[in-house]
Amino acid sequence: MEENLKKALSEMLVLALLHERDYYALELAPAIMERSGGAVSITFPYAILYRMIEQQYIQELPKRIAPDGRRRQYFGITETGRDYFQKLWAIYEAFTSGVVQLVTSALSNGKGGISL
Repeated sequence: MEENLKKALSEMLVLALLHERDYYALELAPAIMERSGGAVSITFPYAILYRMIEQQYIQELPKRIAPDGRRRQYFGITETGRDYFQKLWAIYEAFTSGVVQLVTSALSNGKGGISL
């Protein structure tokens, strides 16, 4: 179940990073791991990137020299991607808020078991 949730959130996380700046593919996995405090990891970002290119949420940018001195293919977010990210974020916030509300209510009204 955890893997399915991570897959569903991967696009949103990549778009969130690309909101800040352009990234090359191999920067994304460590950035997601670091910025999530180790809670989220992706191992192969290419499938996510190519899917989002097809959907025109991101675009390949001209290759340029990365901080490691190598020429890298960078990716940037498009206006369509920015709009999509805003919609995803709003859905995510509403969904997680509803989940917290439901679980908190159920646990406080429940008959024993776990508590928050």
